[in-house]
Amino acid sequence: MEIGADRFPYFYGNRFQKRVDDYCAARLYPRSVLNDWRICMKHALVQHWMTSPVITCDPATRLHDALRIMNRHQIRAMPIVDQGRLVGIVTKRDLLRADVTPVIRDSWEQYRMAGNLTMEKIMTTGVITTRPDVPAAKAARVLMENKITALPVLDRQQALVGILTASDLFRLIIEEVPLLGESIRVHEYMTADVQTAEPTTTLLAAQRMMAVKRIRALPVLQNGLLIGIVTRTDLLSAAPSVVTTQGRLEVTEMVLNTPLQFIMTTKPITIGEEQPITEAARLMLENKIHALPVLDSDQDLCGIITETDLFRLIVHKFLG
Repeated sequence: MEIGADRFPYFYGNRFQKRVDDYCAARLYPRSVLNDWRICMKHALVQHWMTSPVITCDPATRLHDALRIMNRHQIRAMPIVDQGRLVGIVTKRDLLRADVTPVIRDSWEQYRMAGNLTMEKIMTTGVITTRPDVPAAKAARVLMENKITALPVLDRQQALVGILTASDLFRLIIEEVPLLGESIRVHEYMTADVQTAEPTTTLLAAQRMMAVKRIRALPVLQNGLLIGIVTRTDLLSAAPSVVTTQGRLEVTEMVLNTPLQFIMTTKPITIGEEQPITEAARLMLENKIHALPVLDSDQDLCGIITETDLFRLIVHKFLG
């Protein structure tokens, strides 16, 4: 019988067995020790959770083509590869920041100007990366400390072999946290001091709030009740691009003064403070979101839990 199947049948499968075989091959632990699933979890490697193969594009890809690729595959970050070598990365926020605000998409010239920007001019170079043999919890700490959502994974020959994303770490939480045998609730890791906005708050004011507080989501309250949420991606989608609004100050001013009620997502997905932390990970994974307003027993806003909070959980429980 393969290791682990007798003691942990609900966790038995290819990922568990591959992990055991990897550690035994590397002589990190004797096979008898690896009957304990806690050892496997403490040292779960990036290669066990990363997404592979990776969706990529080259530096000459145009902005609108890159957006189509990301929308088609429902991804938030895309490595830029040139002749097999990683040269940069773009996020959906990078592309939205450079694109034309919907307010002026009736201007063909501005739309064409933005759409023809290439990844070479938009991408982030000097990419933070990780390796397949790094513990997943260490990679989560890198994501948390650098406030990024994806790490390209390079092998020893510097070839791109995968990418570790927030979604991959949500899956880790869903599968492995229950095996800790602890009851971990949302309120234990949520941010209780929540920055909020009102429906009349302008796009510019919301941008400033997010920049000062270094946050990526703002619950919107009206008379104390949660009526919506706005994310940094929402703001970037609506905000005017510097490239395409040069010399059009009246357009820039109009867009920046747009109230959040026209930008926010209404009826946001929420979670109760006493819900299991795994439920927060499941909701984020299934709905492709990175923040959940948290409600108390009276259905009042009492906090917010974000992907960064979930990264912190992984570091706390599985690193060390």
